[in-house]
Amino acid sequence: MPHPTPAEAPSIAPSTIPNWADVRSRVARTGWAADTLDAVRADFEHWQTRLRLPGPDQVSAWTHHYFCDDDGEPLRFDSARPNEHVCPGCGRTYRGDPWDGAWRTRMHNMAAAQSQRAALLARLGDDEDSRAAAGEALTRIVTHYASHYRSYELHGVNVGKARVTPQNLDESVWIIGLLRSVRWAGPHLAESTRAAARALAADVADVLAPQLGMIHNIHCWIVAALAECAVATGDAELLATATDGPFGARAQLLEGMHPEGLWFEVNPHYHFYAVNALLSFVEVAGPEALAGEPAQRLLRAVQAPAELAYTDGRVPAYGDGWPDSFLGTFAQTAEVASALLPGASTALVPPYLDDRPAPVQVWFGAGHVAGPSGERVGRYSVGALVFGAETLPDGSDGAQPGSFVWRGPGIGLLRSRLARVAIRFGPDAGWHDHHDKLAVDVECGQWRSLDLGTSGYGADITVWMRSQVAHNVIVVGDRPQPPHDGELVHADDRSLTARSSWNGAEVSRSLALTGSGWTDELQVVCDPGTPLEWLFHGDGTIVAATGAAVEPPTDDLGHAWLTDVRALSAHDGAVDVTWDHPDAPRLSLTMPAGWTALRADAPANPSGLPLGVVAVRGPALVGTTTLRATFVVEAVTA
Repeated sequence: MPHPTPAEAPSIAPSTIPNWADVRSRVARTGWAADTLDAVRADFEHWQTRLRLPGPDQVSAWTHHYFCDDDGEPLRFDSARPNEHVCPGCGRTYRGDPWDGAWRTRMHNMAAAQSQRAALLARLGDDEDSRAAAGEALTRIVTHYASHYRSYELHGVNVGKARVTPQNLDESVWIIGLLRSVRWAGPHLAESTRAAARALAADVADVLAPQLGMIHNIHCWIVAALAECAVATGDAELLATATDGPFGARAQLLEGMHPEGLWFEVNPHYHFYAVNALLSFVEVAGPEALAGEPAQRLLRAVQAPAELAYTDGRVPAYGDGWPDSFLGTFAQTAEVASALLPGASTALVPPYLDDRPAPVQVWFGAGHVAGPSGERVGRYSVGALVFGAETLPDGSDGAQPGSFVWRGPGIGLLRSRLARVAIRFGPDAGWHDHHDKLAVDVECGQWRSLDLGTSGYGADITVWMRSQVAHNVIVVGDRPQPPHDGELVHADDRSLTARSSWNGAEVSRSLALTGSGWTDELQVVCDPGTPLEWLFHGDGTIVAATGAAVEPPTDDLGHAWLTDVRALSAHDGAVDVTWDHPDAPRLSLTMPAGWTALRADAPANPSGLPLGVVAVRGPALVGTTTLRATFVVEAVTA
């Protein structure tokens, strides 16, 4: 496609260009900003001697391969060992591809992150020599990729094609990092470097533009990348496509973001991933590009997760969500949104701040790009440094939202002084859905029954984390749920009922808060004799009288991952258990005659505690099969 000259570049709203004079003043006046810049400087110096840019002869691979098969831990990225990749948890070493290729992708992302550090230091360095050195470092990175981009092999096996990285998603994130850095550095770079960046932007746009074609978090990043390319090259037509096209930023928000403010893929990882992409779009295209309802949905998308979170800020890892997702992980998102979105304010930020130490984050879409500067507590991110306010409102009232229902994504939440109980009943969430309709997750004091989320997609343990048995569901007919939609039947502040149909069964689940805890009732209508299995797990090992050991079945439902499986005895048609956690509720489950009950241990509890599983199993009855669970809270830690 033809690429207009820079003189034809569309204008960018001044509010989206960092005010570097204000940033310098903030560094001089506030300790957190100065400390953030010091961390950026330390990480920059560290990577100056360790950055090893893979050349066109070294093909990259999917970073989701960079996880341990045995425990799901991310492998240790060592810049000096491109052919040796060790699990920090169990010590297992991986060699060869795809791990070598994933290492290369990580290194390309490191280069993009290093380019941002260089841009910041070119603007904010202490003296002329340090600013010049930073500009030279950025020039070397940009020149390398601009000179060799077309020589990298066009490849990809998962979601589209790319050259430097293994797919169009990674290519988008990577080029945003480079072009944002050039845009931030501005006049501190030679014209030859800016010209190289324009040429690189044109080449990347030629790869990415034909691949923009759906409503998806990946395509949000393609949109943001194309906007950066368009502004760099002055391509007004490309910017219009990225903004108003059928899969542009406005369409992504109107079709992909529920009005309640949750991305259609539901889980926090992809929710914030999409939000960060769209904020990146706003940064380069200007807030007026999303004027109206799209901008309101993006603002709501930053507000909503705090309503769904647990008391410690953990956001439920529904579907393919990373299980360690906390609001604090995404504090930078709130900092940037507070400055870029119409109607936003600094009140967005306090709910995202917590006391968990974390590395200083660059404003970048790829993870795992920190250096050795050490962890900090507070407003330590490049987003806060560049876009955040000097001071924030107190935000210390500690108030939590009450019960609510989000009909769009299909989430209902009941909250009392004793418990927080949520159910998911809504539409299928696409490729990242675990097909666990009517699953529940619970918080009771410091005891949790969490959704396990997902590890790296290439890791064996992900098979367990996606399985039916890993969720608080009812399994019908010894088969996984197919993709399908559920619906809400009733909701008020103390109770809700949802239903769905799969595998030939109509299933209804009702939750209700009580003065001592909550109740959970399942009703199933299906062919008599159909195998049914009710599952529920929580923090700790099951405490109950047990019988003989039981060999779990080998199937594709997840039973093979259970250990120490033992029979439970029923008394008067009910099974009574608890967990060895001080805040655990006591569960009494009434089940039909002839059903059996088991307890077991399972892996991958996000809390780090043992995961105790209760399972009851039996044939469907004539008419309606009813399972009623009563949870009584006997002690809750304040």
